[in-house]
Amino acid sequence: MRILIMALLAIATAACSGGNQQTTANEIEVAKTSVEETKAEVTSASVEEVAESARIAAVLIKADWCSSCKIIEPKLAAAKAQGDIAGLEHLAIDYTDRNKETFYANAAKLGVAEPINSYLEGDVKTGIILLIDTDTNEVVADLRKELSEEELRMKMLEAAARA
Repeated sequence: MRILIMALLAIATAACSGGNQQTTANEIEVAKTSVEETKAEVTSASVEEVAESARIAAVLIKADWCSSCKIIEPKLAAAKAQGDIAGLEHLAIDYTDRNKETFYANAAKLGVAEPINSYLEGDVKTGIILLIDTDTNEVVADLRKELSEEELRMKMLEAAARA
């Protein structure tokens, strides 16, 4: 992520410099290539690696049949569209098949099974976003459909700032 930010800064610097246009074009091309390579690295990283690098995991528990999901998912998408939050990574676990074993196996792959199991007491609830401190393995917030996109974003910002 830092590489991506540095590459974007290089593009902005190159575009704004008053230097030689040929050099600027070359600098922009190098920076664009760096951004594309970084995107590929981030895309190819395992979800487990992403979860380990974050201090807060925002875990959406969803299902195709969930009416609450149809309300919270667009709000979450709008909140995410406002920009990344440092130290927070978004994850999702699908419970469409209503299979708890598969659900918790997928949560384990993401490294969040323990706090989810503890918080939900072995049950599964959909249409919620759990903010999990990856250092302490504790659920620090439970975000529901009643919150606006601004409130969702504010809760995520607050959790990331505390972690």
